[in-house]
Amino acid sequence: MAKDKDQTSDEIPRARDAIDKLPLASMPLTSNALKGARLIKNARMETTVELHNDSLSGSLQVAPESIGDFMQTTPRDQAIINSLASLHSFDVYSLRTNLKKLGVEVEDAEALELSDDMKEGLSIYSMEFVRPLVDKIFGQGRDDLHTAEGLQQIFRDPDMARAKENLKVMAERTGIPLAEIPKFLEEYSDVFLSVAYYRYGFESVGPDVERFLVWLRDLRAHRDTAASPKVAAQCKEVEDAMRFLANSIRERLSQFQTGFETFWKNINRESFLLMRKQIEENHASMGAVLCGLIVKMHLWKKTFPDNNIGGPSTRIKFVLTELEPGLLKLKELEHEARKRLNLRTIKV
Repeated sequence: MAKDKDQTSDEIPRARDAIDKLPLASMPLTSNALKGARLIKNARMETTVELHNDSLSGSLQVAPESIGDFMQTTPRDQAIINSLASLHSFDVYSLRTNLKKLGVEVEDAEALELSDDMKEGLSIYSMEFVRPLVDKIFGQGRDDLHTAEGLQQIFRDPDMARAKENLKVMAERTGIPLAEIPKFLEEYSDVFLSVAYYRYGFESVGPDVERFLVWLRDLRAHRDTAASPKVAAQCKEVEDAMRFLANSIRERLSQFQTGFETFWKNINRESFLLMRKQIEENHASMGAVLCGLIVKMHLWKKTFPDNNIGGPSTRIKFVLTELEPGLLKLKELEHEARKRLNLRTIKV
C-alpha cells in the first residue's frame, strides 16, 4: 500500500505537466467526487470530463454539461466546470492567465507550476538561457561557458568576489536595486522555462508532423481521393493548415529566442518587462495551438503507427472526422498571435 501511495504522490505533480489534461483536484470545487476527475481535450478540440479510468474498465468520459446526470453537484461547481471546459489548453502557463480572467482562484500555488521532473527534463534547453546569466554574474572572460560541464564547474567553484562585483554592475545597468536582483532572476527563470516548455512540446511532435505530411501527401495522390474533388480539397486544406501551424509555431518560438538574445545585449528593467510581456501575452495562444497540434498528432500516431496501416477510405475518414474539426479555430488563434507579434500575414 505504501508503494501505491508513493506512486500516487509522484503522479500528482507530473499531471501538472500535461497540455491537454487538467486534474480538478486543485480547483475550488465542493464535490469531492468531481475533484477526483479531470478534463481532457480530444482530437476535435472538445473538452470532456473523465470521471474514471483504469486498465480494466477503461475511461468514462462525459460532456461537461452532463455531469449532473452522473453525480450530485452544485450550480457553482457546474459553472466552474463549464468555464474550464471552454479553455483551449490546460498547460500551467496559459492557465495562470485564463484562470484570472475566469475569476477562478486556486489556493495551491504549486498547481500552476511544472513538476520538478519536468523542470529537470527541460534542462536540455536551459544552457542557451542560463549561459548569458552566468556570463554576466560569474564567468566574464571565462572559456568554459559553452559546455554543461563548464557551467557546472562555475557553480561548484564560483568566483564570489567577481560575482558580487558583477551583481553591483548589473544592478546599476538595469536600475534594479541589488536587493531585488534575486527576485528579478527568479522571474527571468520562470519566463525562460515557459518558452522551454512550449519548445519541448513542439519538438516532441516534430517528427510526427513530418511523417504525417508525407502520409497525407500520399493520400491526396491516391486515386480514391482524387476521384472526389470535395474530399481532395478537404485533404489539401488539412495539409495546408497543419503545415502552417507547425511553421508558425516554430517562427514564434524563434522570435522568443531572439527576444532573450536582445535582452542580454541591452539588459535593463524595461527590456525585460517588454520581453516578459510579449511572451506572457502569447502563453494562451501558444498553449492553445500547441495543444491542438499535439492532441491531433498523438491520436494520428496511435491510429497509424506506420505509413502502411489503413486503406484510403480509413485514412480519409480519419482526416475528415478527427483532424479537420477544430482546425479553423486553431488557424484563427495562430493568425491573431502573429498579429500581436507583428509577424507577416500568411494566407492559408
